[in-house]
Amino acid sequence: MKLGGWVLLAVTLLLVVGIAALSYRSAVDVRAAADGVAAEQRILQQAARVLALATDAETGQRGYLLTGDPGYLAPYRRALTALPEGVQRLRDVTAGSADQQQRVDELRAAIDRKLAELRATIEAQRARGSSAALDIVRTGEGQAQMDRIRALLGDIVERESQRLGERQVLITRTTRDATSLTIAALVLAVVTTTLAAALIVGAVRGRERQRAALAQQEIRERVTQRLAAIVENSDDAIIGKDLAGVITSWNAAAERMFGYSAAEAIGRPIMIIVPPDRVAEEEEVIRRLGRGGRTDHFDTVRWTQDGRLVDISLTVSPIRDSGAAIVGASTIARDITERKRVEDDLKRLNETLEDRVAERTRQLAEINAELDAFGYTVSHDLRAPLRAMNGFAKALLTAYGDKLDARGHDFARRVVAAAEQMDQLIQDLLTYSRLSREELRARPQDLADVVGEVLATLQADIRQRAASIAVADTLGRVMANRPTLTQVVTNLISNAIKFVAAGVTPRVRIWSEPRDGSERLWVHDNGIGIDPAHHARIFHVFERLHGHEAYPGTGIGLAIVRRATERMGGRVGVDSRAGAGAAFWIELPRATSADGS
Repeated sequence: MKLGGWVLLAVTLLLVVGIAALSYRSAVDVRAAADGVAAEQRILQQAARVLALATDAETGQRGYLLTGDPGYLAPYRRALTALPEGVQRLRDVTAGSADQQQRVDELRAAIDRKLAELRATIEAQRARGSSAALDIVRTGEGQAQMDRIRALLGDIVERESQRLGERQVLITRTTRDATSLTIAALVLAVVTTTLAAALIVGAVRGRERQRAALAQQEIRERVTQRLAAIVENSDDAIIGKDLAGVITSWNAAAERMFGYSAAEAIGRPIMIIVPPDRVAEEEEVIRRLGRGGRTDHFDTVRWTQDGRLVDISLTVSPIRDSGAAIVGASTIARDITERKRVEDDLKRLNETLEDRVAERTRQLAEINAELDAFGYTVSHDLRAPLRAMNGFAKALLTAYGDKLDARGHDFARRVVAAAEQMDQLIQDLLTYSRLSREELRARPQDLADVVGEVLATLQADIRQRAASIAVADTLGRVMANRPTLTQVVTNLISNAIKFVAAGVTPRVRIWSEPRDGSERLWVHDNGIGIDPAHHARIFHVFERLHGHEAYPGTGIGLAIVRRATERMGGRVGVDSRAGAGAAFWIELPRATSADGS
């Protein structure tokens, strides 16, 4: 018996050790769940901060667009730095969740696009005025990105709220399971041990129960305190209510927004802040909650205690008990009065925009009419005296040439040359002016046909200079206006055979190559070249790098090339060094079969 007693005592000790191990494991699991609750609260706080920063950035931009006052951009500038840091912090605190990390990455991309849209509108306002900025706003891209940001943050908050409920359920289940296992072990101990051993096991069980209860109570208190601190310190009104619409919680922000103290609001129906014409709206929100649905960023109005209407944005989420049953709702209300004011101002601005556009169109039409009249005057009235000067000077040389000495002949020839140069200058200026106003209809054009036509026109100059022109066997097709494209190619080839050093035979190569949906035409020469410092300058009006005596011209030819190419949707450029020739290029949209080629 004595040996059997020791055996029973040994069995009892083993059972006690097993019970202790199970209890310890349960406590570890409970504490791990509590740490998870703390992490989820950090995620909820950071998500709220990111949403507030994004909203502040948008509000600052709208205030600036409306007033033009840079002072409104202060929250936008703060958000430029704080938003990326806030998103990175959100990514850090969600490091243990792959699905939340993916949402944060999508959120980062949406915020980058939103900031790019805000930056574009602000720069457009600064550079070109409110009309240009409003054109960007009206695309809806900024609103779409803001909706996307709110949706992603709502998904993050909802997921963490769900996990918070799951952890609370886990704490309860773990404690219950540990208690059940302990009871089972104690029953077995009672069967296999003496009454003394049973009393010992009972004492151990009592201590473990007390420890588990204390741990669970401590965790619940910590969770409750943290949740209460978050709710109480939030800048948004956070209101709890049951499914009957009775207020169960009311934070400090709700007191500031609606004027009721927590003592005055809790226990009363939510309808105390709902205007009569919005009652059906609130009833629909409560019905949706009963079905498990939520309401995201719903713009509406609510009463304050002193009878004022406040514009707010509501997000309403269901509250579930440990059994996942819906027992109430959590409402987050944000004051959007300032945002609504800006939106109303923008709406009024848009309503007057059409009248302003019509007035500007009328003014532009008057300016164009004046330009046309000026062009007619220049073309006829100003050129007529030049033609008379040219004609009289030539007549002087013909009729009285034998009576003029060498100096007289030189003076008369100079008059003829100056008149012809002035006439060419006027023609080039008129061409440049028309390029800014005329509609250029683009059609598929074969570059080989255009180059061939230009070379035929320039045959006299080519023979005079003994120039060598090499054209590639195959040239591409582009979308362009035929007369305008012919003018561009003429100017480039004329320059290629004109700007060569004395005694050098011009050699010109012409080819084309495809470039990402475009076709680039090259005109390469062996001329005097251009220093890279002057590459941009030469495409401006009257920009000449050499005197007229060395290389004749008006200084407008390359300006016409640039303006004409850009009007046809293309680009121009040059690759050259001083003394090493030049390779000018134009790039135009490539013609395809879909274009009718």
